[in-house]
Amino acid sequence: MKLRRRSVLLAALATPAAPAIARAQAQAWPAQTIRLIHGYDAGSNPDTIARHLSVPLTEILGQQIVIEPRPGAAERLAASQVARLKPDGYSLYLMTGGQAVVSATDKTLSYDLLRDFDFISIVTRFPFVFTVAPDSRFKTVQAYFDEAKKNPGTLTYGTSGVGSTLHMAVELVLAKTGAKLTHVPYKGGIGQPYNDLVAGRLDMHVITFSSAQPLLRTDKLRALAVTSKERHPGFPDVPTLSETLIPDYDVVSWLGFTSPAGLPPAVRNRLHEAFQQAMARPEIKAKLEELGNDTRVSTPAEFRSRVEADMARWRPLAHVVSQS
Repeated sequence: MKLRRRSVLLAALATPAAPAIARAQAQAWPAQTIRLIHGYDAGSNPDTIARHLSVPLTEILGQQIVIEPRPGAAERLAASQVARLKPDGYSLYLMTGGQAVVSATDKTLSYDLLRDFDFISIVTRFPFVFTVAPDSRFKTVQAYFDEAKKNPGTLTYGTSGVGSTLHMAVELVLAKTGAKLTHVPYKGGIGQPYNDLVAGRLDMHVITFSSAQPLLRTDKLRALAVTSKERHPGFPDVPTLSETLIPDYDVVSWLGFTSPAGLPPAVRNRLHEAFQQAMARPEIKAKLEELGNDTRVSTPAEFRSRVEADMARWRPLAHVVSQS
């Protein structure tokens, strides 16, 4: 009984101190350089977004943000490494919507997305664009898929990798239309697939608008369709797949900041505040929107809910990944 009363007394004495401890954690952090890891090549959409945001975040947090690309295996490599790091706020992971796809379709992962990561905030949302070479015989997305139905498996399409959201965006079309295509996965970047498109070795490539914009605006690529339900404001003449091929088709990915699971709440809150401040800067908002992003900061709960919903959406296509 004495021991029990003592424990209760100590707990009562400690409870008022909890807010003070949390405030101390927030004030002490950050005290050193912060690593921002992502799973794609330098120059990719995540890398570009990371570098734009690192400038205001460095100013707001008072510590240097160092970008660390760790490309490979459709983001599996980066995620598996981050999941094992210490949750102290000094190692952040800029996750893409592709990670929800991978986690929903690959049962061999060494990590559990919902268990091993803390979700801080989604910062951008963006669609994909189906592109072809300027002289391609396919003038519309309907023409491309009509031929795919007539000659199953003869047409090709490229993406950033097996199990990526771009891969699943096309597979969703195939599931809805019954067409058959041959998937050509690339490690990342636009260089090689662009060369293959121009040389006629690849029929279509699916990429983000941030990667496609320079080539689209200089007529080095031609857009067939956008994957969002609404037309892209920067390319209003490009039709959507929902208006041309599949009613209600809507595939939009995202980028969000996460950390290894177990991040102190005070640090998580400080980070969320920093993201809100950075995204509220007019020059940052304008630049990211110019690159094809819808810029809205989410709450951690909204972020987690989005991940859960995406995993539920893509789980039925798990067989596509296992057969690829």
